[in-house]
Amino acid sequence: MPFGQATTSREARDEAIRQIPFDQMDQVAQQKLARVIAKPTMYRRLPVRVIEGDPEMYLFLVRHPEVVVNIWDLMGVTNVKTQRTGPFTLRAQDGAGTTTDVELVYGSNHQHVVYAEGYYEGPLSGKRLTGRCVLLLTSGYQQNERQVAQITNQLDVFLQLDNVGADLLAKTLQPLVGRTADHNFIESAGFVGQLCQAAETNSHGLQRLADKLTSLDPATRTQFSGLATAVGERAIMRRDALERTPAELIAIGSQPAVPGEPLPQPASLRIGSDGPLVLRRQGPDLRR
Repeated sequence: MPFGQATTSREARDEAIRQIPFDQMDQVAQQKLARVIAKPTMYRRLPVRVIEGDPEMYLFLVRHPEVVVNIWDLMGVTNVKTQRTGPFTLRAQDGAGTTTDVELVYGSNHQHVVYAEGYYEGPLSGKRLTGRCVLLLTSGYQQNERQVAQITNQLDVFLQLDNVGADLLAKTLQPLVGRTADHNFIESAGFVGQLCQAAETNSHGLQRLADKLTSLDPATRTQFSGLATAVGERAIMRRDALERTPAELIAIGSQPAVPGEPLPQPASLRIGSDGPLVLRRQGPDLRR
């Protein structure tokens, strides 16, 4: 199978399971994940996507999906509503009968593990359908010749449905469901990339946009606006450095980054021994 293409292979599934950091989760989180990945109704590794943008902005958007949903709502392209229910949990409703509780159970610079459970009540079924899923997002970072971060995204999905009829239907329609999931992931990753680039080229516009995100809690809205400012300032400094000659760079005590070298590590989330996620900063502070 060519690199980056979607797959449902057992090899990819086993690889994804090995990558889940169970040893850094409490027992409750381990049990919830194990229940799903041991016997999923469907498994799929979605197509790999590469976007450009600031790693800190990227991680913020991954950890605060309600920001992206609120922007889509302003654009009139979604009926999904989200409500933050805790530091690392939120509830999402798609406006068509599906309600989902989402929990970020693990997060680092390179991995995010999400557990979600929910139900569907609507015209397509005579009774409530329940299920749960595990999402493993794997991210890689490199710098190109313009010193812009290229971020690789790979998403593994484990879906488990409770209703026998729905289970059989999902397996029957798996190719269609898979293509829909692929399309949604490609579009979502591309939009995140556009927001990251907008922060670098039009941070003032993104700050004005933040003021309109009234569905967000004030702290998240303020953080998004402040981060847009910081990303814009870093982009200006980077472009200024690229325009300098090597002699000028040495004179000011700076050296250009080498394409392909690892980037400084942004904030990282990890689960402590007592269970809850704790925000920690690893490596150099990107707000320099």
